[in-house]
Order: sequence, then C-alpha cells, then structure tokens
Amino acid sequence: MALPEVFQAQTLGKLLASALAEYAPESLAVFGCTTGNGFEHIDTSQTKRVVGVDINAEYLAILKNRFGIKIPCMQTIEADFTSSGFRIEPVSMVFAGLLFEYVSIRAALDSIERCMLPGAMLIAVLQLPSAESAPVTATQYKSLELLTPLMRLVSPEEFMYACIDIGLYEVKKEAVPLKMGKAFHVGYYRKEAE
Repeated sequence: MALPEVFQAQTLGKLLASALAEYAPESLAVFGCTTGNGFEHIDTSQTKRVVGVDINAEYLAILKNRFGIKIPCMQTIEADFTSSGFRIEPVSMVFAGLLFEYVSIRAALDSIERCMLPGAMLIAVLQLPSAESAPVTATQYKSLELLTPLMRLVSPEEFMYACIDIGLYEVKKEAVPLKMGKAFHVGYYRKEAE
C-alpha cells in the first residue's frame, strides 16, 4: 500500500493525522492498525489511551517495536474484531481504513459500535470504484493479486445506512483522490449520545 504507484498507506496516515487534529480524542482505537501507519501523529498529551487492533501478530510486533516507547499508553490486541464476542473498553474515536471491503459490514460495525463511547466518532475509509484502475493495483508483488477475489467494494450509501441502523450518524464526508484514478470515501460518523 505504500508503493509509489499505490500511495494508499501515506494517504491513510494523513487521514488519521487530520482526524486526530480535528477531534482531539482522549482515547483512540485503530482497527486494522497493521504496523502503525499514522501512529507518529498521536499526541499522548491529548490522547491518553491508544488501542491497536489487528488480526496479524507479526504486524502488531512491529507496531510495538516502532511505537511502544513513544506511545506508552498503547495496547495492542490480536483479534478478529468482527467476532460477536469482541470487546474493548470503549473509546472516544475509532479509525478504520480499508477494512470494510474484506469483512461483513454489519458484523464489523456491530463490534465497532460496542467499542465506542456515547458521542464518539468513527472515521471510516472506503475505496471507491474506479473506471481507470482495478480495485487491487497491479504491482511487482504478484502475491497481492490474491486479494482480488476477497475484496468487495462497499458503496458509501450502503455503509451510511448500515451505520444509521446501529445509531451512528454521518457528520461529514469527503472524497480523497489517489493515484491511478482511484479515490477514497471518508465518512465521519458520531455515535448517539445516551
């Protein structure tokens, strides 16, 4: 995702930085955190608790090595967050980038909503369809082509209605252009206050 012809990792990092600056969360969970893309933007004087969730233990080990000292309030969790039993202590902001294309939207949102405080924000990044480029960009790494049959692009409207069904309401949205004719849809959703 960080390859120059793809440039998705860099864009996700900038989106996390922007959300942190705008919402200044006291607590943050990053679902699909991988190796900590964007974690360099976390200000621990503001964000007192950070949770990184990923299914890949090797990614989490790299994340701990990269940011364990800089972010001492960080907890990492190796888990399939779409499972019905998944829970963490609720947070004031959740960031989830390019996950919903690979999971059940409803199961994922149900888990995420359980992890959000009343009034918390969800920042969800979806990949939009492109007339110019395939969903998985061709690179020299042929193993990435294995993702093609697993990926299902999610319409922003479908996602918004799934959010509304569980009490997450769209605050704003934006389209972020990428290379190769691709673009991200970024949706900002607030959980109903109780």
